[in-house]
Amino acid sequence: MKIELKNVCVSFESGTELEKRALSDIDLNFDTSESILLVGNTGSGKTTLIYLLDLLIKPSYGTLLYDGKNPFNDAYNFRKKFGVAFQIPERQFFNETVEQEITYAARNFEIDYTYRDVLNILNLFELDESILKKSPFKLSGGEQRKIAIASILLHKPEFLIFDEPTAGLDLSGILSIRKTLMNFRNGNKGFLIATHEPEIFYDVCDRIVTLVNGRLVENRLLVEYQNRGDVD
Repeated sequence: MKIELKNVCVSFESGTELEKRALSDIDLNFDTSESILLVGNTGSGKTTLIYLLDLLIKPSYGTLLYDGKNPFNDAYNFRKKFGVAFQIPERQFFNETVEQEITYAARNFEIDYTYRDVLNILNLFELDESILKKSPFKLSGGEQRKIAIASILLHKPEFLIFDEPTAGLDLSGILSIRKTLMNFRNGNKGFLIATHEPEIFYDVCDRIVTLVNGRLVENRLLVEYQNRGDVD
């Protein structure tokens, strides 16, 4: 699927004294088979861009197209293709138990799965089956992040979007994230990773996109970075 952003701006509190421009004049095209590294300091607009791609907010100006169509006219089916893990996992939890949380997206999007599928994803993150009966709100930050990612993997999306996926994770958790991304690449599926630790993902991404103060200042293939010495 081709995603196009044309002169996209996102403002909050528009028309008031509190108006804040979060994204300005963003022109960005990519295919969901690509693997993209999204970098920028805190407040650069990374999370706002993720909300926009997940159709949680609309552009204030400009155009967002998915395969040449306005995705907001069929948001359910377009969102079904995406798996999004946000920066603060607890904010995307809705259920009383981890099992209900992991299966939530698959049930919502009417995706077939088995209990074995659930256990396989737990194994990927080295989580014991007993965690399924626990409350997701009482887990550690690292465990919550793993459960949030497990939930989106179970509904078998075509494109992953992770916002700071390594925050709070130990080395084992980070390696699990990398394995997940590499499996996606091998299956000709793509992802977008927003991170303050880009060096962890240089070798699994094709392209690097940099935001500064809500503006896209760089969009390059990672091999170009390597050739000019920006990446070791």
